[in-house]
Amino acid sequence: MTRILDCHIHAYPPEVFNQPRAWGEAHNEPWFTHCVAPKGKPTIQAWADTDQLLRDMDRAGVEKVIMLGWYWENQETCEIQNQWFMDWHREHPDRIHAFATVKPSSGQRGLDNVKRCFDAGLCGLGELLPQAQDFSFQDDNFAALVELAVQADVPFNLHVTDPLIIGEASTMPTPLGDYLQMAMDYPDATFILAHWGGGIPFFEHNPRVKERLKNVYYDTAASPLLYDKKVFRSVVDMIGPDRILFGTDYPIMLYPRDSSDADFSRMIDDIRAAGLTDAEFDAIMGGNLRRLMKWD
Repeated sequence: MTRILDCHIHAYPPEVFNQPRAWGEAHNEPWFTHCVAPKGKPTIQAWADTDQLLRDMDRAGVEKVIMLGWYWENQETCEIQNQWFMDWHREHPDRIHAFATVKPSSGQRGLDNVKRCFDAGLCGLGELLPQAQDFSFQDDNFAALVELAVQADVPFNLHVTDPLIIGEASTMPTPLGDYLQMAMDYPDATFILAHWGGGIPFFEHNPRVKERLKNVYYDTAASPLLYDKKVFRSVVDMIGPDRILFGTDYPIMLYPRDSSDADFSRMIDDIRAAGLTDAEFDAIMGGNLRRLMKWD
């Protein structure tokens, strides 16, 4: 039986999701507020506390999840979320894992907080977004974070947007060439590029590029909102199954035309129907992440 691990979810306490716009405005987080509670527009953001998360995991047969941070615009907010994550991981160490979030331009303060998070059991960095957090992959502060992740032997998750989807989702353009250069600049780091890397797997048809992306994994977060389920078969054919990681972006509404509920099950069913072999399915749904995280 496949042991399913989700490498990309988000989680917030009731103080946030009971009044997300008010909370975002109070913490001076305009991009978060716009994405989860846009004025005059419907939202695809659903919410779940940890009890609901665990129930949904059990119903879908998900063994473990990794909570990712938002790409906050203030280091203070990063530290608030990191504390939530440390608390929830301590309460459910076998089911709920987490990456630390940080604003790279916060410098030593951010580095110190990330170290504290790693000491408390958090197991990676991200999800970060340069365009929202006002940093560059060439910044010294970013380089220091990468070095810290390498020393701790943990992966680094970065948001990437498909350039052809701009205008259809609450996101920002992310020049794909910057991510290709980043992977080459830091060959000792392990990067997870969210949302199928915004289309970067296509470039691996170029053998010179493929060689330079050996340290890059791609997660499948929000896939039903972005691509047809045939993307699974297509990307496996492009790069093989070993660097693809199952992620949902839970508790986002993955099928908003049909349901307003947060759920893992339907996406899992779609992947089962995507034409993968049993070995490919097992690798994507948990085997690759277990190997990457060195989990038994």
